Amino acid sequence: MPKSTFAGHPLHPMLIVAPAALIPFGFILDAMHGATSKASYSNAAYFSLVGGLIGGVAAATAGAMDYLMIESDTDVKRTANMHAILNGGALALTAANVAMRKDRPAHTGGSLALSAIAAVGVLVSGWFGGRLVYEQGMRVKGVSPVEHAMDAQLPGSDWTEKTMLKEEQLVPRAGPQLH
Repeated sequence: MPKSTFAGHPLHPMLIVAPAALIPFGFILDAMHGATSKASYSNAAYFSLVGGLIGGVAAATAGAMDYLMIESDTDVKRTANMHAILNGGALALTAANVAMRKDRPAHTGGSLALSAIAAVGVLVSGWFGGRLVYEQGMRVKGVSPVEHAMDAQLPGSDWTEKTMLKEEQLVPRAGPQLH
């Protein structure tokens, strides 16, 4: 199976923009509905989640093509496993949320919880996706022209990174591959 590519660049990073934005935005809109009881927020949240789900399936398809090319029993495969588990879970929760709200887009306590957990899953998974690219070089050509630039770090960055790396160690290094 070939790597997913469009116009000479990896396709997966191009497609993750929709689910990475729309699923957390759906949660924000649900929270705004909870605070104001305005139906327009709940309706917008529903369509945001639908868009995030559709975009997520497209991104997952491209990501799976790349995933299957990663050698098994490596640290890169372990990171990819964590990334895939979190995204798969977030998409499953979003699909359940959309199905629950199909006939009535207004959220319930359960659907608000699904929105929140899916949003956190997508955001945490983005960290592991960044690790795949920026630390492990997944689909990176050559050398980065900004390697020499100093990092601007937000407070809590070091603690968060250590926590993520610790959690990653709980995931297996093996997984399917095609060659």
